[in-house]
Amino acid sequence: MGIALGYRVYIASVLYSCLLLLGFIGFAQESVDEVYQLGIQLEREKEYDGALWELNKAMGMVKQNYNHPLREKIEEAIRVTKGKMVVARYASRRKVSQQAGDALDILEHEPKDFRISQVFGAVLARKIWENRDRLEEDDFIGVGRTVTVLPKGGIEMEENQNRNFCLRSVEAASFTLTTRNQLSLHSGSYCIHTLYGGTSLNISSAFADLQVKSEQPYAFMVGVTTNGGMKIIGLLGRISLLMNGKEQEVVPGQLVFCLPSGFSRKMDVELNTLMLTSKLLNSFKKPLVFEKKLQQQALLQALRTQNRYRTTVGDVRGNKNFEVKVFPED
Repeated sequence: MGIALGYRVYIASVLYSCLLLLGFIGFAQESVDEVYQLGIQLEREKEYDGALWELNKAMGMVKQNYNHPLREKIEEAIRVTKGKMVVARYASRRKVSQQAGDALDILEHEPKDFRISQVFGAVLARKIWENRDRLEEDDFIGVGRTVTVLPKGGIEMEENQNRNFCLRSVEAASFTLTTRNQLSLHSGSYCIHTLYGGTSLNISSAFADLQVKSEQPYAFMVGVTTNGGMKIIGLLGRISLLMNGKEQEVVPGQLVFCLPSGFSRKMDVELNTLMLTSKLLNSFKKPLVFEKKLQQQALLQALRTQNRYRTTVGDVRGNKNFEVKVFPED
């Protein structure tokens, strides 16, 4: 009896803490309300292209349901967003004198704080300088820009002066380059790495402010959760996370949620599955510079681990409500 009970407890523990992938590999089943709210958030941030795409996606989800409670709100939001988009585009093209504090600066004045090493699809840059509707490889972006990655798009960029860190993002995502070592993440998922030890990076979402540091080169994934927090997956190095005066350490293959109330318990992620399925890792033409080291970490993890369960840990809306799904064996 004791052995059977212990086994059941062990299985429950594994299912609760085995591996993430949902938010990073595209298995998440978004609800109409989540897509609608993301569209509204982007509209408020004046990211009209991304907002319109999200709202149109929400409309597609209720297209066959004329009695859906959000249908009229989505239709109204689409009309408002289209109107604001037209006004914004017209205003940006006006060649009239404006007060210096209200006008966007010219592109020639934008500094070379970040360099784009890879890009595909549509990626936009807004704020401070004139709008840029399509970024290209070897372009430079200044601190203060808000970058929006549209669906089917992706960008890889690095801090240009000291090569402090490199960032990747794909699909729908929006972030602001606050300083050379500080990011404000509004939505989406990211892969971030540095080749230097002793560096730190500050990352913020709607309700979480996080400092990431390590004495060795490191890499991790980070995604913005529905409740305004973040989820972190360690890929390389031993990483220290500091938030609200508390510290949490993650090593390759570990996941932790950074919630408004604090850190969650750590969970395990199967790196081999992550490498095979994550668009952040494998949708760019040029591979990650640390790909071989990541393969070594995945191999070491596979040798250490037995009786693995093919599961994903998805989003979180509170301190304990993690979405867990078990996949059948092939």
